[in-house]
Amino acid sequence: MKRILVPLDGSSFAERALGPALHLAARHEAEIHMASVVSDLPPVPLATADSEQATRWVEEERKRAEQYLEEVRERTLGKAPGARLEFHARVGPVTKAIERLADQLEVDLIMLTTHGRGSWQRAWLGSVADQLLRRAEKPLLLLRDQEAGGGLFKASTSPEHVLIPLDGSEAAETVLEVLDPILPEEGGQVTLASVLHQPFPLATTYLPHTTSEQFMMSERKEHLQSYLDEVAERFTDNGVEVETRVLVGEDAAQGLLEVADKAKVDLIALSTRGRGGVTRFFLGSVADKLVRGAKVPLLTARRPGEHGEDD
Repeated sequence: MKRILVPLDGSSFAERALGPALHLAARHEAEIHMASVVSDLPPVPLATADSEQATRWVEEERKRAEQYLEEVRERTLGKAPGARLEFHARVGPVTKAIERLADQLEVDLIMLTTHGRGSWQRAWLGSVADQLLRRAEKPLLLLRDQEAGGGLFKASTSPEHVLIPLDGSEAAETVLEVLDPILPEEGGQVTLASVLHQPFPLATTYLPHTTSEQFMMSERKEHLQSYLDEVAERFTDNGVEVETRVLVGEDAAQGLLEVADKAKVDLIALSTRGRGGVTRFFLGSVADKLVRGAKVPLLTARRPGEHGEDD
């Protein structure tokens, strides 16, 4: 890991992403790039004014963003003198500007809190996170509000227990490579989970049909378990404790959220796309529900070369 991008919107809440970012950066001797984006669409009163006045407003807002980032940089260096911090003030559509900057810098990770409100641009950072989840090709680490029961890992260090939803596809395994530099250097716990979709039972008294359906479900469950056991072997050399879980249910996301809650995981890591031949549903739609329902941070990754778009 060489570069981490932290989008900031002027709020103290958004700045909470800097703690975990500093930890990761120190561990990997990486750079942290802070970025703020000013909308190129001025307020309504100015939008109807002459173009020179609107341009002046945008430039003033950009300078304010730059001054803010410089202040954050100095404040952060006061707490972490050895940190490698850079900052960027951009103008344009927020999500596209962050995407473009991430590509230009060739960052390895984008870290941000899932909501917050800026003092100048008045945009919810949560909506930006939502759009980046669908569009960005770079991995995202979405952090939660500590006061809402989430937290930024324990003591802002590496996650101790990670839940990894898998659907049997190579695309879903993309997140495993991204997760490696975030896991503790030694130890830690990982739960690999797959959800076997349970179809709505047919109202039938025909015994052969019922028996056949039960046999197929049992066979698919064994197939999934074998798959998870194979994936689990990848962690054996790192001293990671691995547990595998095959869930059966109609709502994959709800099942995964229940596992996360009961196991008290402090990170959910998943790919935002992937379709398994054994599970028959898109992990992308599950990711959407997990982002909205999880109480802990989420690490998301997309297979290189895939176009970011709505699932």
